[in-house]
Amino acid sequence: MKFHFEGEKLLSEVIVPKEYQGFSHVVHGGILGMLLDEIMVNCYWFKGIKAVTVEYQVRLKAPCPTDARVLLFAWPLEKKHQLHFVAAEARLEDGTVVAEATAKCMKIK
Repeated sequence: MKFHFEGEKLLSEVIVPKEYQGFSHVVHGGILGMLLDEIMVNCYWFKGIKAVTVEYQVRLKAPCPTDARVLLFAWPLEKKHQLHFVAAEARLEDGTVVAEATAKCMKIK
């Protein structure tokens, strides 16, 4: 994955091949969860904050076709002590949100 910031949002895009399908021509939900986890924790790493995911939740909203361009967005929510809270979503090019996620990331040394 390649990342870049637009304001406070970290962005990436992927095309998931059919080898990662759950149902025929639909990306497996676990793959979407992994992609969202990756962009959420990198929201901090790219700002120089070393953090690891300690908990995350994913809500699958719509089928995500394989071999389609998926746009990923993550943005920080708040910080409490060593915990950093972040949210993310995965969208298709037509704007359809296929998955949403939130995470708690813990700062490490």
